[in-house]
Amino acid sequence: MTGQPFDRIKKIGHSLKWRIVIVLLFAALLPLALAGFGSWIVFGELLEQKSLEQMKIMVESHAEAIEAHLSEQLRLLRLMAESHSLNEFSEAGNLRKPFNNLNRSTMGGFVDLGVIDHQGKHLAYVGPYDLQDRNYRDTDWFKEVNIKGEYISDVFLGYRRVPHCIIAVKITEGDLSWILRATINSVQFDALVKTGTPGEGSDVYIVNREGLYQTTPRLGDLLDKAPDSVEAFHAGLRERRVVSDGIAKLRVTTWINDNRWMLVVERNLAAIQAPVNEAIAKGAYVVLLAGIFMVFITIFATRHLTRQIEKTTAEREELSRALVRSAKLASIGELTTGLAHEINNPLATISAEQTNISDLIQGSDLNPEQLEQIANSVKRCQAQVRRCAGITQKLLQFGRSQEPKLEQTEIVPRLAEITNLMYRHARVRNIDIITEVQENLPKVLLDPVELEQVLVNLINNSMDAMVDGGKILMKSYRDAGNVIIDIIDDGQGIPADMLDRIFEPFFTTKPVGKGTGLGLSVCYGIVQSWGGTIEAMSAAGRGTTMRISIPVRRENKQV
Repeated sequence: MTGQPFDRIKKIGHSLKWRIVIVLLFAALLPLALAGFGSWIVFGELLEQKSLEQMKIMVESHAEAIEAHLSEQLRLLRLMAESHSLNEFSEAGNLRKPFNNLNRSTMGGFVDLGVIDHQGKHLAYVGPYDLQDRNYRDTDWFKEVNIKGEYISDVFLGYRRVPHCIIAVKITEGDLSWILRATINSVQFDALVKTGTPGEGSDVYIVNREGLYQTTPRLGDLLDKAPDSVEAFHAGLRERRVVSDGIAKLRVTTWINDNRWMLVVERNLAAIQAPVNEAIAKGAYVVLLAGIFMVFITIFATRHLTRQIEKTTAEREELSRALVRSAKLASIGELTTGLAHEINNPLATISAEQTNISDLIQGSDLNPEQLEQIANSVKRCQAQVRRCAGITQKLLQFGRSQEPKLEQTEIVPRLAEITNLMYRHARVRNIDIITEVQENLPKVLLDPVELEQVLVNLINNSMDAMVDGGKILMKSYRDAGNVIIDIIDDGQGIPADMLDRIFEPFFTTKPVGKGTGLGLSVCYGIVQSWGGTIEAMSAAGRGTTMRISIPVRRENKQV
């Protein structure tokens, strides 16, 4: 026990040294962390603003290019229609050459070309699909082109069952009218829309008012439903943050094609801020290296300070030990007063019995009955004297000054020995002792003899609390850095108002003459000498659990 205060001093000094290191590192690294966080916020916002400006420019330029492309295709289609008559186009084979010329001027901008009369009948067709003689009288695009004179449709399936978009112009020849219709090359149109897509995590696409894709998005297909609802019509550009499929994005939109299509340019915020995140990560590595260097410098600088603190703490500990010794002397004085009070009762009995003996021997010849009375009186005197000896022995144990013989001890075999020792005594009183031990319990540093003394005392207390028999469970297991021993009974329990006093000298819950009140006090002192703790958990009528917690140590080091 002599070395334990110094071990505590060393532990305090070691802990203080690391606290100083942590405080200094915190003071040094916190400004760097705040600067890094502020830079991340500021530069992230700058990148976001720059990306937003680029997206706006892209939306404006793409909207103009798309509108110009569609207008040019309508103009070429109308020019071709006005350059030929319905009869010319209706004759077999006459539509092939104009179609080829149209594709030559638009770099393959059309898939097919067809002529439809005023009743919706397909008079002539050139292209990859079998659409000859189809009638379009009931289709939406046919009705629209007859009303407006020219029309650009949404992407739809139609008779060919393939997503496509058409442009059509209406021509009037006297009393008759007819329509020249062409299918836009969707691959070429997609390429136009996606020209200049701004980097990874970006997308450019067109949706109609129903939210259906009119160009192929980065994730999805034509005519798929866009994951977000279509924004209400707005003039000019609109910018905002959105969360689509769980991904935060910047989005810029504008309406085109007579406000029937919405052009969308969007980019993931994570992709926008990736350069800043990469720079911050590299800076974090530099800060980490600086932190490691500062740790070594701080440890070296604080070593001298902690040594001085350890020296001062050792002096204070020595003073505290002197005060504790004085307090123990005062406690012994109080114990002596209690001891005198406790011994008075057996001494009074001895005195009375001696008087009885004197009265008996003052008479004449002693008969056998008188001799038996004398013998019984003498036995009672001897019993009371032994009781006094037991009280004083326990008192000496509680206030003993000798060092315990601590050694690394296996708990499991000791518990088995104690169970065997107490088994017969428990069976006589109709009590079962059950042992539950966790496997591979580590050794603990204690005095094996004292361990037996403590456990026997606790088991005896449990048996005294079970008048009608019962069960005592002795459990042992590891909890973090401690080995726990629980003595659990289903006896009468201890009232709550007495639970805090059971470790006080001469306090007992047993009837007069059944206990001295020193047993648990001695157990408390023994367990404390091991560096452990003992506590009681109980309630009246619900049994009692006595828990001993012993630290797992190797000599003077905690495991």
